[in-house]
Amino acid sequence: MRITVLRSVASRAKFTWLTLAALSLAIPAGAGTLPVPSNPQDRIGAKLFGEEHAHLLKDSVFDKISPLVLAAMPRGKAYIDYKAPSKCVPERLKNVLSRVSAKYGPITVNSTVRTRTRNNRVGGKDQSYHLSCQAVDFRVHGGSSGLMSHLSSSGDVGGLKRYPAGYYHIDTGPRRSW
Repeated sequence: MRITVLRSVASRAKFTWLTLAALSLAIPAGAGTLPVPSNPQDRIGAKLFGEEHAHLLKDSVFDKISPLVLAAMPRGKAYIDYKAPSKCVPERLKNVLSRVSAKYGPITVNSTVRTRTRNNRVGGKDQSYHLSCQAVDFRVHGGSSGLMSHLSSSGDVGGLKRYPAGYYHIDTGPRRSW
């Protein structure tokens, strides 16, 4: 009798989990609310994000996933979508990104290396670490509470900045924030 009850409970739990998983894939991210645009600039409002950082607004594979599914993704594993060249990024920054993703959820890397022309066009500094592929701009698709202190406590991060729209900059330069 007791084994039958346990099997029944386990069967219902499995059915509930499968139903929730199917619904999270079938229901669009904004169902029941106002539609959520895929472009982050539309979501956050152009007033929060200056023209100089428009290069960070590339769509990611994570923008197309429901928030419910994003929240259910297992922690401890890195989910990184590079929208910029990654081969030149120093291993120490790649390690920081992996740790951030494993702890806070999927991330999209929107900027790594830039030519001087592109750097000028996006409003980058003359001595930008992006020019030598020593800097990364990224955003977190999960909760990012505590991320700034996590990054500032990392010995692998030199420059650190959080843009008002929720994007982060890290580089290998001297320790600083602006």
